Amino acid sequence: MDTPERKKLIFFVSADPRENPNPAWSAYHFAEVAAKAGLEAEVRLAGDGVRVAHLDSLDGSWRAVELRDKAKAGVDAPFLVSL
Repeated sequence: MDTPERKKLIFFVSADPRENPNPAWSAYHFAEVAAKAGLEAEVRLAGDGVRVAHLDSLDGSWRAVELRDKAKAGVDAPFLVSL
């Protein structure tokens, strides 16, 4: 029996999280869910999406607060975060 080829899930973010934290939050969330399911996952930040690294610049909305938590946890997460 052939072993199926494993694929890596890449969640790409280029939206500025200061203007709208939802795309970055979703990328971190889905990468976390995928990793927990045993799949290889990555959050790839590009363009304005790299501003996730400046967590202090995010507003105080509940989504931004959750994004801060997910980004901090992403440092030791079982998925890759790349620029």
